[in-house]
Amino acid sequence: MASLIPPPSFTPKIPQQNHDVFLSFRGEDTRYTFTSHLYAALTRHQIKTYIDNELERGDEISPSLLKAINDAKLSVIIFSENYASSRWCLEELVKILECKKNDGQILVPIFYHVNPTNVRNQTGSYAIALAEHEKRRDMNKVQTWRLALAEAANFSGWDCLGTRNESELVEQIAMDLLQKLDSITSGGLERRINTYKQIAQQKLEKSLRTGNLVDMEELITTLYQLAELKLEKAKSSDDSSVWGDVLATYERIMQLKQDKWMRTFNTKDLEDLKAARHFQEYLGLDEEKYEESAKVKRAQLQALRWEFEVLGMKMKRR
Repeated sequence: MASLIPPPSFTPKIPQQNHDVFLSFRGEDTRYTFTSHLYAALTRHQIKTYIDNELERGDEISPSLLKAINDAKLSVIIFSENYASSRWCLEELVKILECKKNDGQILVPIFYHVNPTNVRNQTGSYAIALAEHEKRRDMNKVQTWRLALAEAANFSGWDCLGTRNESELVEQIAMDLLQKLDSITSGGLERRINTYKQIAQQKLEKSLRTGNLVDMEELITTLYQLAELKLEKAKSSDDSSVWGDVLATYERIMQLKQDKWMRTFNTKDLEDLKAARHFQEYLGLDEEKYEESAKVKRAQLQALRWEFEVLGMKMKRR
């Protein structure tokens, strides 16, 4: 009878999923609310995120979970009301701080319906949770957790105390994490451009579906952000087509502003539109000019960008 036991040289391989972000959270507090919304937003922005869907078992967190923390470039700690009651969460926190100290991992705390001072000073529900741990566990272990909580609460992060729109907050956090990751990974600018393209497409579809002027304004704002990213890319490129792409984005913005004016009869928008087109014609920014040297392109785009600033388009200087 053939043996079902594989030969010694055969080692089954467990597929490993690469990820950029690790989420540390108290499951019973936020798994199906804030954490799931944040995970969805990160996924939408093409940020590979590790989320542990296993229930806590035993006193120690699993080696695979420790490895997941170690492999992440950035860890998000979602401090919630009962975060400190979980020994797993506290052990994750200690490991994350270890990775930050030894490997430079980025740490971003989020204070979800809990005051940062409660975490930092272990007051309120955090005081109760740690007092319970002291009854069951080694005092040195609990002291390690206390120090970890105090240290993590001092890092710059986000508060979600119920005074802000949660969906908007989640989107802001996702974009903040995206920018932080871009600063430490190659190809970050290209990823941000692709992300904003997707966001612009989604906002365009929504605007067409609803016909809402607020949705149109959000689309225009997103296109401005996309144009700035494309401009940043163009500054380091000698490919003249890149500059053409920047100008095409600005032209799309002006088309949208014209459409918005036609629907709102806003005279100022019309004046801005005519002025911007006048400057564009004055600079000779048409398709025939796209064949000129990259040096000329930079000068033209800088001039056009200055005109947009004069018109109050609120473009940030780089």
